[in-house]
Amino acid sequence: MVVDQVIRARRTNLQVDPDEEVPDELVAHLVDLATWAPNHKRTWPWRFTVLSGDARWRFGEALGAVAAADGAPDEKVAKLRSKYGRSPVVLLAWVRGDGDAVRRREDRDATAAAVQNLLLGATAFGLASYWGSVPDALWDAARRFAGVDDDHDLVALVYLGWPRGLAATPPRPVPEITWLA
Repeated sequence: MVVDQVIRARRTNLQVDPDEEVPDELVAHLVDLATWAPNHKRTWPWRFTVLSGDARWRFGEALGAVAAADGAPDEKVAKLRSKYGRSPVVLLAWVRGDGDAVRRREDRDATAAAVQNLLLGATAFGLASYWGSVPDALWDAARRFAGVDDDHDLVALVYLGWPRGLAATPPRPVPEITWLA
């Protein structure tokens, strides 16, 4: 695919078979593509955690337990416990924090660019993907589960799997551009 086709073909899509495995080699290749994102100060701030198999369910149980202890409604707890099993791979993209506020913003932007590289790579290889998040109140539980320090912030939770249907293409507004000469 040429770049225009990949970008326009990328769809947020959770219509995947949760039991059809995505090869570890392909996931590792996508993570490698992610690391080619621009990074102003070459701090390489991104970290990745890949959840597959039973780890998806254990992650949901860990987050669900914290939510239940915090008094979340039963429906929300049940959803947390099951939602990470809806795709064969769940990838957590972290940014390692920096004490300098400007560097911290730049590193988060670089990590977001890395996630976009990963998503475009997934599309080029025929995978469906979905960029999700974890509520801020559950970040500590997610950090503990993933084994990352408190200086890591979650930038994206990415579901990956083989598509089982087409996602609708949402309309895009005409971009606002200010031309200065």
